[in-house]
Amino acid sequence: MGQHDADAPLFWQTGVRSIPRRPDNPETFPEQDARHWYDIEYAGWTSDKLPMPESPMDGPKGKRIAALLPPDDHPYVRDFLRGMRNAADGAGVVLRVFSSDWNPQAQERDAEGAMAWDPDLIIIWIESLQGGAELISRFYDAGIPVLAANTRPDAEGLRRVLSCSGPDDWTQFRQLARKFAELMRFQGGYAIVCHIENTPTYDARSWSVITELAEAAPDMTLLAMASTQLDEEQTYHQVRGWLQQFGNRLQGIVSADDNRTQLGINRALLEYGRSDIVRVANGSTPTGIRLVGEGELDAITFQLAEQDGALPIKLASDWFSGLAIPPMRHLPIRVLDRHNIDLLVNRRDLVMDLEAEQLYQDILDCRSEAVRDYFTKQIQMFAEVADITMEFFRGFCIEQYANLHHIIKTVGLDEVGIVGSHEAVYSRLFQQPSMERTLRWLEQVSLSIIRRLSTKRNRHRNLVSRVIAHVEQNLGTPLSLKTLSYEFDISAAYLGRLFTEETGEAFNTWLNARRIEKAIELMKSTDSTIRQIAERVGYANPNYFYKLFKKTMGINPGEFQNRLSENGQQ
Repeated sequence: MGQHDADAPLFWQTGVRSIPRRPDNPETFPEQDARHWYDIEYAGWTSDKLPMPESPMDGPKGKRIAALLPPDDHPYVRDFLRGMRNAADGAGVVLRVFSSDWNPQAQERDAEGAMAWDPDLIIIWIESLQGGAELISRFYDAGIPVLAANTRPDAEGLRRVLSCSGPDDWTQFRQLARKFAELMRFQGGYAIVCHIENTPTYDARSWSVITELAEAAPDMTLLAMASTQLDEEQTYHQVRGWLQQFGNRLQGIVSADDNRTQLGINRALLEYGRSDIVRVANGSTPTGIRLVGEGELDAITFQLAEQDGALPIKLASDWFSGLAIPPMRHLPIRVLDRHNIDLLVNRRDLVMDLEAEQLYQDILDCRSEAVRDYFTKQIQMFAEVADITMEFFRGFCIEQYANLHHIIKTVGLDEVGIVGSHEAVYSRLFQQPSMERTLRWLEQVSLSIIRRLSTKRNRHRNLVSRVIAHVEQNLGTPLSLKTLSYEFDISAAYLGRLFTEETGEAFNTWLNARRIEKAIELMKSTDSTIRQIAERVGYANPNYFYKLFKKTMGINPGEFQNRLSENGQQ
């Protein structure tokens, strides 16, 4: 569990909250239950990360990523997977998907298959808090970098992952609960159809509502809650039972799913003629969006599944490139209702985030034509959409410039030489006579970065041969792109990309191969022990040397040394 001050408020995101009551029970929840919710919602906020694997700093191209996901028989999962595959194609990574059948045992089998595939990184969509944390620990102990996607592990799991991406379910459902309270006029009885039990999503999409309404709408009463396993028939029968039990006392229903679960809810309400019941749900599948548009669902959370799937690939790409990544990266939080459905869904402005990630990569790869195409497309899009507000456009441009600023700093370019003073940046972004002129200025900044980056790379081509010579003379010392970046006064991420471009190999791959070659030379020419040889070629951890040697040569170093003795080569 996460560490926290015993005197701290239990729910410190929006202040102190009263502990909610059990359904139809005047007794409050036990203190340990409230502590459990606290630890799940704020997992990782106060716990320290364990030492993370070191980035190869040579970019994502050619890297092998294994993704452990739920089955794609749910629309959200299908769209999530589409976004992940598109992002993987754009980044040039090799993606292999393992789909388990919504249970920890199946995911454990897939985990074994993923590890046997020898990936450079694993993305895992947690099936259960305990099982997910155990798998993450197994990957971590094997030295495989891990990203958690869509659902948040517990505190121990978060200590071992590079980052966690996806919707902030707790905050998002708290916002949905407030919308629900408004629609209920802050009074009346309600029920919750929960997600699958023993998953992090179950907690986030049930207890967040209960605790939020305990503060925001104390006159509302939780009548019942139950998991129906996201099954339409189970949900239909469960809601029929509630309608029979509570009658008109039941005024609202919160659902953890806007697809099959919501269809089951709606069937039961239609049968009983209860169109008066307020309905809100987690979204946003095409089914849920359609139901909101038709008035058969009052509000849903709104996130783009494609963007959710692309996020972990973006984080992985940044990590492979040696860029800093945040411990958590959440999707924007939105609630969709009949008043904003046309604005959000028809515009689909979040799709632009995916395209912006590709722009980032195109600039780093110096693809000028792709950059020009991107901005031409954005100009057309803004010209065609009539309801774009100036606030939205400014926010979009600020995000674009933030990405460009990040590239400039990462590769060590002169920002003032590219964009001028801060005052000039402000003027170019916010005082242009048209949206097109602003976007054209961002295009020119992007192309200027490419020109300067190309010049800098050409100037540094001979660096690789100097780096190789330095490494050959210092194989027995600690070597990494980071240490070499200090030696040669160049950014580690850029040196990694340059090394790969010049040699066709990632630096770490080349270095390990060279060290194994040197170890074999020492086995043939000296009578040193395996441990001594490992240290002489730069491996302080002999176990890692054993593992790497066997992976490279097919046998462990002791067996190899014995064969040399049998053949008279030692």
